[in-house]
Amino acid sequence: MRLTAAIVIALAIPAYALAGPSIVGSMQGWDPADPAYDLTLNASGVYELTKSLAAGFYEYKAVDGDAWGLDFPGTDQGFTLAADDDVKWYVNLGATVGVKEGDEYVFHSMNPPIVAGDMQSELGGVDWDPYDTVNSVMFNGDVDGVWEFTAIIEPAGDYQGKIVLNNNWDQSTGDNVSFYSDGVNPVTFTYDMSNNTTTVSSQVVTQQDVLVTFTMCLPDTVESFSDVCVTGSHPSLTNWGFGILMPQPCPAVQPKLWSVDVLFPAGSDPFVEYKYKKDDCQTWESTWNHSFDIDDSAPTQVLPADVWEYLGTGCPSCTSPVEDSSWGTIKSIYR
Repeated sequence: MRLTAAIVIALAIPAYALAGPSIVGSMQGWDPADPAYDLTLNASGVYELTKSLAAGFYEYKAVDGDAWGLDFPGTDQGFTLAADDDVKWYVNLGATVGVKEGDEYVFHSMNPPIVAGDMQSELGGVDWDPYDTVNSVMFNGDVDGVWEFTAIIEPAGDYQGKIVLNNNWDQSTGDNVSFYSDGVNPVTFTYDMSNNTTTVSSQVVTQQDVLVTFTMCLPDTVESFSDVCVTGSHPSLTNWGFGILMPQPCPAVQPKLWSVDVLFPAGSDPFVEYKYKKDDCQTWESTWNHSFDIDDSAPTQVLPADVWEYLGTGCPSCTSPVEDSSWGTIKSIYR
């Protein structure tokens, strides 16, 4: 009788393949493989962890796994406990778990999200103050993963706000949100941690499509070996991605002038920030962002010409004196 031997092959599975996201910090020796600090996915689609800690100062990061490399944010986050207390961390691992793409977020219960903006002074604080833990703190009373803040903001007018995590600007929760307050009815801000989205009950959006013209000049001291792009905070500007290629409208007259028309559809937040990139759209401007408000009173809007990194006053337009002087020269020849 022939005997058949059953051979079982044990596959060695790397430890990191089974690893889950975790919190690492000074409270546990900065050990990313510590199972006691593994995060658990809750019903709201957010990872969380609660620990009882003694009074003191702590620093931490989140790690998508049991090893360094997928840790975030770039700067260690910190908090101080005046007395022994429970601390809860909330973590969003981004669109692709296991891949660091810059859309990961973490905050702790000692510093809940706040609403920062140009309305904080109307609430008793300082405008755009990320450290305000009194006037515009958000709450998650129904534990549904959506944080809320409601207030009557007066006087009536247009405002802008943004959600701040951990009372610092180390993590961006998106662009400023434009909204209107009538000075009488409450305005409600919500922040959904599971997808990092902010909404405002009286958010202002454009009512019609607007074709916006961007124009940028490279000063004489700046060169670009290839294409120039404009990118920015709006999907029409690729959400700070590669950007929109800018043609040269009149290279024979103004070889350093670049311009492009970009369509902003109805329903857009009117406040837009943007920058230019040169050298085949790889080199960013190193100065602060440009910005404008979409004017939807007309279907087109021409922005004032920009200069690369604000270096000077810009190039003349395509209908510049360069053409006029050339025509004058030709006329003088045939006089």
